Amino acid sequence: MLSKFSALLILGSLLSAAAILAAEPASKQNSTSPKNVSVDDTIFKLPSAIDEDELLHEMGLFMQSLMRLDVDPCENFYEYACGNWKASERVPSSGRKDSILRVIQSEINDLIVGFLKNSTKESKTAEGKAKTFYGSCLSASKDINLGLKTMLDNEKEIFGKVKLTGKNDWIALNFISPYNVFPLLPMSVNYSTFSRQFEISINRPIEVLKNFYNTSQSDELLQKLGQVASEFKVMLEFEKNLTSKVPHGDFMERLTMEEYLKQHEKDPVDWHLVFKTAFGDSVQSEWYIQNQIGNFTDLERFLRKSSSDNLRNYVKWRTLVKFYKIWKTDLPNDEKREQVCRQHTESYFTYGILPWFIEHLYDAERREDSLRIAQTILLSFLNITENYSWLDEDTKSEVVSKLQAMDIMVGYKDEMRHRQLSDQIYADLEIGGDWYKNLLTLEANHARIRLHSVHKTVVPPILSPYSVNAFYADYINTAFVTMGISQMPLYHPQLPASLKFGGLGMLIGHEMAHALDSNGYRINYEGKPYNWSGASLRHFKEKIRCLENQYNKFIYHGIQTNGLVTMPDNIAYNTGARLAYHSYMELYGRNEGHERPLPGLEFTNNELFFIKMAQTWCSGRDDTFKVQHIKTDAHAYAEFRVLGPLRNMPAFSQTFQCRLGSQMNPLKKCTVW
Repeated sequence: MLSKFSALLILGSLLSAAAILAAEPASKQNSTSPKNVSVDDTIFKLPSAIDEDELLHEMGLFMQSLMRLDVDPCENFYEYACGNWKASERVPSSGRKDSILRVIQSEINDLIVGFLKNSTKESKTAEGKAKTFYGSCLSASKDINLGLKTMLDNEKEIFGKVKLTGKNDWIALNFISPYNVFPLLPMSVNYSTFSRQFEISINRPIEVLKNFYNTSQSDELLQKLGQVASEFKVMLEFEKNLTSKVPHGDFMERLTMEEYLKQHEKDPVDWHLVFKTAFGDSVQSEWYIQNQIGNFTDLERFLRKSSSDNLRNYVKWRTLVKFYKIWKTDLPNDEKREQVCRQHTESYFTYGILPWFIEHLYDAERREDSLRIAQTILLSFLNITENYSWLDEDTKSEVVSKLQAMDIMVGYKDEMRHRQLSDQIYADLEIGGDWYKNLLTLEANHARIRLHSVHKTVVPPILSPYSVNAFYADYINTAFVTMGISQMPLYHPQLPASLKFGGLGMLIGHEMAHALDSNGYRINYEGKPYNWSGASLRHFKEKIRCLENQYNKFIYHGIQTNGLVTMPDNIAYNTGARLAYHSYMELYGRNEGHERPLPGLEFTNNELFFIKMAQTWCSGRDDTFKVQHIKTDAHAYAEFRVLGPLRNMPAFSQTFQCRLGSQMNPLKKCTVW
């Protein structure tokens, strides 16, 4: 039987990515989009309980409705594939000014809200506690006096349970807050991308109260506290003195607990007592410490000579400000309350909702099929890379080793299907109707779990498993595919392979390609820095320059795409498209490529592959958004995520018979991977 902490630390994570575009000859269809289609009938509706014949029929109608078949696909394939997005009656009206991935996300969010609003008598289960918390958030008063009262009523219980002896009282008082607030000598437990474990960090004190005081929120809080607010000015001065005792610098050391205690045995700080107070008797000699403070003399003297009241009050005020920020951001206007409460319920009860989500939206067939697609694309990446003659043998060996060692996490860990495990994870939590009290309970639980995470090898949550996304984490060499991204109309297990690889497959390939983009190539299979040989590096940078020059020529309303800033993702877009196409052709395209799988559509599988890629990036954003995106975002705009990769793919030009020299078949093509 798993302990509660073991159950919590077993949990892996999921993540997010991007996609690309393509389409087909204008002569194949008429450009009339379907009329009088109710949003309720669209294939965005989840879960997608639909038989294969209906699925193929609806998918064909949907894909056709997005297209502008009067546009020459060899001149602007994005417009050809997505030009009717904003007018399509098969796109929910609320999503026509947004993107296809965000429309799917909105549908998932609404489903989760519906689940959380559906009351249950099983209030002691993980799902029941999640619903109870969500309900308390919906009904919570905006009057933060209730939050202040809840915390101040518990002040003695929260901040009074410490036995002071007069010696090293500051150490005991530093750890009196149960909410991960240790501000006198800041200490935290963080995931290290170097060791791939949770390590202890010792940091310099920072000016939190001062920064808070300079905001409009502080005026409201101090007014509500009345006479108690006079303490705040005292604490501001205390914080100023506290932060001045440790000068800013570049000092950093990383030692095991055993090494740290030896190295710092002459410090004025009693480190044995510090670690025992924070972690009890569980301290292990092999734990790692990261320390940013080079000299503790002035800090220790200040803390030792400060009154216990000042020390206690500072911890109290830091805790109060932490929660005040949560109170203010968690309670928006009523029209946004449902979605904000959903976000926070997902955050606190991620694994309490998972069994329901898996049952309704991510069955075993969907997970296994998504995993097969991912494994196939990774194998293609290996095969393509091994054939590159521009890589010398040593560099190729490192690249191949990195791809061979890449992990793929699709959907969820097997254990998380079981309600028994999720119930166990939240077994100690008492959740009731008081939202303010619930927050105290959940934040204390989060802090407790984090303190028990030291030296644990756990993948920390990077994105919500419900997000419509994918992700590559270079420090653990892992590609994540969330449950949210494997939904209609992007993906369904019964779709033809051309659509599965053109949509989901391309997104997965995109994320895997980040392992060898203009940043990732420097990191080896262990997540550590690696230097390529001179010749291989020179060839690699020449390929990057070619791609940079291409993307610099993408201009919208006079605003130029920055090919250098967007380079990591440009490499991923181009590589992901090539990997998905290569995988599709090897397994299906050679035999099924000329078949026409969607009733009523004359497009072949090979053509549909590229159309699906393009439609994955359909967007109805206005010009203001597009211009701002091009100016500030590290990703090329959606249109260029399609045009760039397809212009570099001879297979696309062959499929759509684009003459050499046309917009979609330029003379010069760029390939990195």
